Amino acid sequence: MVDRPTPPRRWLLSIFVVPLGVALMLLEEYLWRGLKALMARLGRLAPIARIEARIAALPPAGAAAVFLIPGALALPFKLAAVWAMTQGHLALGLLVLLTAKLIATALFARLYTLCKPALMTVAWFVRLHDAINRAKAWAHAKLNSFSPWRLARRLLARLRHKAAGIIGQLRGHPTIST
Repeated sequence: MVDRPTPPRRWLLSIFVVPLGVALMLLEEYLWRGLKALMARLGRLAPIARIEARIAALPPAGAAAVFLIPGALALPFKLAAVWAMTQGHLALGLLVLLTAKLIATALFARLYTLCKPALMTVAWFVRLHDAINRAKAWAHAKLNSFSPWRLARRLLARLRHKAAGIIGQLRGHPTIST
């Protein structure tokens, strides 16, 4: 028999877990953009560009196999991080876990860009891709329904604008301030 959450527990889950999950998903999406751009810059290096050209030319089955590489590379580091945390080294474990996640996300973002044309010819991948995009749209809508989130986004936009102005002035490119 499966215990169903009681109404207060369900309420707590909806107040804390859903927004936290949504925020983590959107954080990864935000990091995805920056890491994708960084990896694209690395892709301009001749040896990496040759490897990327070979990856981009893979058939769908090869592209799907290559897609598993970031997860496979990160798994030993994630296991080591969990082991470190169980041994009382919480900070080290978290650092290793976050680093592995960041590197795996960067690799995954680049491989996604390279393999997407081939993978979009595979029915199961298209269904998965569409499901993930629907989940992202739901997450954006859910998070945007919270007024504290909207306020935080406006404040961050102002901070980014001010930071861009300061950086522009330091570089000698004045910007229009509002």
